[in-house]
Amino acid sequence: MTPVEQIKARLSTVDVVGSYLKLIRAGSNFKAVCPFHSEKSPSFFVSPARDVWHCFGCGAGGDQFRFVMQIEGVDFREALRILAERAGVELRAENPRERNERTRLFDLLELAAAFYQRELGTYSAVKDYLAGRGVTNETVQKFRLGYAPPESVGWRTFTEYALVKGYKLEELEKAGLSIRKQDSSCYDRFRNRIMFPIADANGRVVGFGGRIFDAPQNAKNHVPGEEEIAPAKYINTPQTPLYDKSAVLYAFDKAKMAIRKENNCVVVEGYMDAIMAHQAGTEQVVAVSGTALTNRQLTLLRRLCDKISMSFDMDMAGEFATRRSIDLALEMGFDIRALSLPSGKDPADLISKDAALWRNTVAGAVDIISYFLAKAFGRYDRRALEGKRGIIASVLPLVARLPREVDKAHWVGRIAERIGVREDAVWQDLGKESAHNKTGVRKEQTTKALSTERTRTRILEERMLGLLLTYGLPHFSAVSEESFASNEVKTLFSLLKDADDIYAALANLPQDQLRALANQLIFETEMLVSKEAAQAEYASCAAELRKERVKERLEQLTHDIRKAEEAGNAQQVSVLAGEFSSLSRELAQIF
Repeated sequence: MTPVEQIKARLSTVDVVGSYLKLIRAGSNFKAVCPFHSEKSPSFFVSPARDVWHCFGCGAGGDQFRFVMQIEGVDFREALRILAERAGVELRAENPRERNERTRLFDLLELAAAFYQRELGTYSAVKDYLAGRGVTNETVQKFRLGYAPPESVGWRTFTEYALVKGYKLEELEKAGLSIRKQDSSCYDRFRNRIMFPIADANGRVVGFGGRIFDAPQNAKNHVPGEEEIAPAKYINTPQTPLYDKSAVLYAFDKAKMAIRKENNCVVVEGYMDAIMAHQAGTEQVVAVSGTALTNRQLTLLRRLCDKISMSFDMDMAGEFATRRSIDLALEMGFDIRALSLPSGKDPADLISKDAALWRNTVAGAVDIISYFLAKAFGRYDRRALEGKRGIIASVLPLVARLPREVDKAHWVGRIAERIGVREDAVWQDLGKESAHNKTGVRKEQTTKALSTERTRTRILEERMLGLLLTYGLPHFSAVSEESFASNEVKTLFSLLKDADDIYAALANLPQDQLRALANQLIFETEMLVSKEAAQAEYASCAAELRKERVKERLEQLTHDIRKAEEAGNAQQVSVLAGEFSSLSRELAQIF
């Protein structure tokens, strides 16, 4: 048996999905609230018989591996590793010489994390500093905090250590751990810094953040022969094959279960903020690496929660970057909230002094529009015309980003009432605000509509094939391969049409993709259509499919007639017009 087959034999889809979601028995299947889109009524089902899962709300579905890939945000290779470890299946160990580049880099970064951890243990001043910030020894170990030795010890301390362990200068540079000089030699990127390992969703180190520790007053920490530059307070690993700051959230690997449980993620700015928040018991906290939230980071969070609470710099200087994060999150449908911290305090400082106040602040987060509305009223005089304009300019862009019209209507009413103007005036300004993105929105909507139209025939064909596979061909009128145009659907029908036992035939299909599609179609049919209603459903789908094909032909005829007219070909126009009339009558007769 292959590793995949061994894993599936030991871990069913119910086992895997049930370890992430609360499954409720629904007849012979299980149901749950889908983790991949926002919903209140469960539309996510798992079939023990088919060993597959499917959401009838968002359309996602697949087997154990597909679920882990989507819920963890990993590729198949990593999903295989996760499930193999859980199932106790041993994957063949690779010869170190045959390891690919990524594996070598992961091992190198793990070596670096362990090295920095050991170094921290030998520098009491650094440990005392962390203790003074309120960080416990348990937290130091949990987050694997470390220390990169100072220049007085050497410029190549870790570089030399890694070379002795068998790594190459090219690998050290590619992992972001060493910097190459003009003479092609390398020196350590991180020196005299408290080290924060940055991990991916599965806890593997992909990079580091380094905070300067007790920078020398005489500024002797520059490379000889190069321009002297004051050290930055924080430096991070640069872009590497493993580290992309736009895709990684600090502490996400430790926060993801709490995020799912709380249906909320608290986003902070600094590593220490996240660390102290976890220490205080709020484990649903992650930190960004000096950037606004990106689409990739928000997509990662969207799989786990509907709400985001932000503890970003909300003053005038930091508001611009914060608003970019908020705009993107609102467009993705998140319920955004803001944490109101005491003036001049960041989460780490607040927690070190009063952890209970921090927890209360998280619990009392206010919705983001109320937050900015209150700020606007504190900044502008709502009785003056200029003040009204300032309030509108501050808050209305956020309202325009809301995806639901009912939410927009709610805030338009509140804003109009608070500043003492008619609602229609606010609606007009909201329309102007939306006009900035109007062209892009229209284009996106048009593309979406065309995409839906193109795939409607595929949807109908899949429903018809699902009925045939689930309830058997003898229950339906004569069907042939010509009934289907989609390649996969036609191929499946051709392979299975003469099978005495559909399930045995499915098990012997050589193509995994076709087998998965067939199982999904059978599962959907079992959930949506009873045996008694199958014939009527099939007839309805067949009629709709015929409609779609007639419409497509009519559109083509319209184009051809116009071309024939332009060419002055009266005979061809007459022939095409006759076919057009015939098909139009046929379309009118299809129920």
